[in-house]
Amino acid sequence: MSIPHILIAGAGIGGLTAAIALARRGFAVTVAEKRTGFGETGAGIQVTPNAGRVLDALDLRLPLKRAAVTSERLVVRRWRDGTQLAEMPMSRGEAETPFRALRRTDLHTVLLDAARSQPRIRLIVGRGLGDVQQSEDGITATLASESGQTETIAALALIGADGLWSRTRDLTGDKAPPAFTGFEAWRALVPAPERLPGQVTLHLGTNHHAVHYPVAGGREINLVLIRAAKEAREGWSRDGEPGLPAREVAGAAPALRKLVTEAPKWQVWSLFDRPPAAMAKGRIALLGDAAHPVLPFLAQGAALAIEDAAVLARELAEHLQTGGASAVPAALKAYAKARQARAARVQAASRANARNYHVGPPWSWGRNLAMKQMGPEGMRSRYDWLYEWRDEG
Repeated sequence: MSIPHILIAGAGIGGLTAAIALARRGFAVTVAEKRTGFGETGAGIQVTPNAGRVLDALDLRLPLKRAAVTSERLVVRRWRDGTQLAEMPMSRGEAETPFRALRRTDLHTVLLDAARSQPRIRLIVGRGLGDVQQSEDGITATLASESGQTETIAALALIGADGLWSRTRDLTGDKAPPAFTGFEAWRALVPAPERLPGQVTLHLGTNHHAVHYPVAGGREINLVLIRAAKEAREGWSRDGEPGLPAREVAGAAPALRKLVTEAPKWQVWSLFDRPPAAMAKGRIALLGDAAHPVLPFLAQGAALAIEDAAVLARELAEHLQTGGASAVPAALKAYAKARQARAARVQAASRANARNYHVGPPWSWGRNLAMKQMGPEGMRSRYDWLYEWRDEG
């Protein structure tokens, strides 16, 4: 029997994780990236334990340890004066998978290096999805460059890991466009004057919030400022107007104002939302933002894509072992069934945080009181359903 071959559209965090997981289970994988180079946009990223267990199982613990800062606790502060409102323990000890914070480019490099070390993974850049045909035996996809060059690839299945504006999702018949949320994210990496310990700090204010944490071994601070916006722009990112963040934090605590003014450069993303997709149709499956975009109020966008990759690889391997290539549609259907309820729950929790983070008085008083009454362990146990996830089949 020939080596089963899978085509993945998108070489981001989810696509590369899926490729590595599949290759380790005996599949040949082609990863096609429509951009002309491999890279990851954004500044920092939190790898929470639910995603970290997947990456550790792919033997990435050591390279992640070199690149990451372990986050020990979350501190929530009031926007206007910096008063501490709540605290939550994060990493609970050496025996447990830690919360890790990295530059997005560092995580992407770890995954890209691992993919390149796998002889069964082929990486292609500058090729986007064109037409895709399904048959009883597999799929045939046409990849096209911006200059018009094409390549036809046959595979048992197509996995769409091509983000919020997914071409693969369009091919499943789900063409409803993403909806603008009314918020935009400003992201920056700020040089740290000294190596900082692992702490995530969240500042809550009316119609805006900020979060920051150390990355790059504590030598840089990932800073994210979420603000209300009237207009949306499609695409990955754009350069931010230098003076706008300082105006946005004019009424904030001095420490946050100082950090914002030290940011050398800002990148801006308009935040869009989209209902969860069906996730599988025949021999086409979706993962990550292509299937269920997650707003950045729970730090779970990439984590959910990493979870998807683990479940998808396992379902494909198990179904092919018992049913051969003809079992691929059943494998993708089982993957979708296993993931849809959790994806919807994570999306809903993130949307709830978007509301709770940005309310003003008197509703913010009730929110602050609720956090105080829960206490540190109560806040942590509130999210056990999220962080304690394991792919147990």
